[in-house]
Amino acid sequence: MLWSQGNFPSENGLFEVDYLKGCVGTTITVTPIAATGTYLACFDADLTDLTSSENQTCFNEQANKPVGKLEFTYTEPGIYNILVLNQLTGSQQFDSLTIKIFDPELPQLALSNCNGDIFFNLNPEVESFDIYNINFGDGTPPQNVSINNFPISHTYSDNTLPYTVQATGSFDASGFNNCSNTTYTNTIVPENLNETAATITSLDLISASTLEIAFNANENQFYSVEISQNNNTPYNSVRSLSRQSVGTLQLDNLDLTNNFYCVRIVSKSLCTGNDLLSNEVCSIQLTGDAQADGNLLEWNSGSFTTSTLYKNGIEIYTGNSPFLDTNVLCGQTDNYEIIATNASGIEVRSLAVEIIAEASASQLPITQVSTRVLSSGELEIEWEVPQGLQPETYIVYKKQKESDNFREIATTDSTSFTDTSSDFTSGISFYSVSYSNNCSGRSPLVATAPNILLTANESENIINFSWNSFTGYDSLLSHYLIRKYDRDLNLVDEWDIGHETFFSDDVANAGEQIYIYQVFAISENGLISSSNQVQFKIPPSFFVPSGFTPNGDALNEEIKVVGKFIEQVEFSIFNRWGTLIFRSNELDKGWDGFLPDREAPEGTYSYTIVVKDAAGEEYFKSGVFNLIR
Repeated sequence: MLWSQGNFPSENGLFEVDYLKGCVGTTITVTPIAATGTYLACFDADLTDLTSSENQTCFNEQANKPVGKLEFTYTEPGIYNILVLNQLTGSQQFDSLTIKIFDPELPQLALSNCNGDIFFNLNPEVESFDIYNINFGDGTPPQNVSINNFPISHTYSDNTLPYTVQATGSFDASGFNNCSNTTYTNTIVPENLNETAATITSLDLISASTLEIAFNANENQFYSVEISQNNNTPYNSVRSLSRQSVGTLQLDNLDLTNNFYCVRIVSKSLCTGNDLLSNEVCSIQLTGDAQADGNLLEWNSGSFTTSTLYKNGIEIYTGNSPFLDTNVLCGQTDNYEIIATNASGIEVRSLAVEIIAEASASQLPITQVSTRVLSSGELEIEWEVPQGLQPETYIVYKKQKESDNFREIATTDSTSFTDTSSDFTSGISFYSVSYSNNCSGRSPLVATAPNILLTANESENIINFSWNSFTGYDSLLSHYLIRKYDRDLNLVDEWDIGHETFFSDDVANAGEQIYIYQVFAISENGLISSSNQVQFKIPPSFFVPSGFTPNGDALNEEIKVVGKFIEQVEFSIFNRWGTLIFRSNELDKGWDGFLPDREAPEGTYSYTIVVKDAAGEEYFKSGVFNLIR
């Protein structure tokens, strides 16, 4: 087999390639130098182990392909190792070569006016190309300059005029010039190309590992962003900047919890060779430690002119580190933050630090306790934990009389408890809650929360309700709410009655016989306490008119039971001798004044009525009426 001759030999001279570099889309062709043997090529090989399974798989794929050129087109930028295997009778030969594929940015040209001469510079650390054709834009011949020969200078005849400058990059003979983004173009006025230091305008902590700076710079200069850790390490370059006048930059993979970092931006003057330094801006490392006498806060205050410490969003201290916060409550979680100003007037904010106090100062009491009667023998107690507290255990207390001492009835890790040891429809019990943690025992008892006992009595269709004052919310009782339900607990009506502990409902025109009432105590914080439910039944009303006139004039032709809230009825009529002459079990069906075979005579008749109401209760009534024709 005959192979075309390549240009760039491999490490051991076994093969050649046509290019050592190129941009995305470059096709590299491997040309064997010796004509004997069978050649297989891997174009992205692992050179640490020539016989690795990865390489072997690649060679096997090549062996199964039709015989042809050994070539590959690269679609991603990167550094690639080409490994070639030559299979001879009884032996194998390996050889390799490394190539580079680029996806270049536009050339970045720096320009400086140094006493009238304009210096042009390219940064070999970030540029991709080997040779740059510089067109100065003033009619003078362009120059081809190696990347390693910058900076160069040029003198314009008139530095006040605008000139369009171009810098076009290309590879040397070892590269395939198939790239886009090769030409930098900029219109300049030479007298305006003065060198300036960059300015950092802000520093913000994005997360525990990322900070962001905002900056102003000169788009015609190269800059290096440098960072130092804890002021005890030298500044190191972490990022290059160019072609930006205003921007932001994030620095990642930092440990901002355990360290602070100072940032500056440096530009090397093309005129003097000196460093042009920006202002220095540092982050804040705030640490906190819970101690027996308070919460100790420390930070790198030496990096700032002023430092202000905030606790739960409220300013508590201005000054230098450290600071001992003695105004803490055992078990309470507090959040601290520093806002500081540096010598440049830039305000910097720290990450928040959360501390659970261990000081043995007095503990915040539980002041908000609600009670809800679930049934005659069940009462749920619920309480609100002061903000920031994380108690380990809650203790529930009870007493039967307000003048008694509280006794412990339960411990729980929940913020609610159900008591089943009393009848909550006939008496009042009182409850309070404390908590314990690892500081100084139990918090004091403050709240006294009774169950709400609702009672009612009726007088001439007026139901009068009263209940005991609810004291479980300290001074944060918002209002009482009375709710009225039907017997299926569908809400019929409700009344907001402020702080009153009595209420009256007129049921003279009630549409239902049975109503259920309940009172609720609402706190300003949204807690809800509820009383026992009181069911009130309006007695049924029924009667028989004193007479009727079944004379065919269509008026008062029938006598029947008239009533309200009647579920069942038995209406019986007797003559003067006590003989049953009529009976009806339907409320709307009465007697028309006729016997089975004739009209009933005028006169007085007696009756009995037996009714059952919606609650199944039975009532009886008897009397007389007159039949008048």
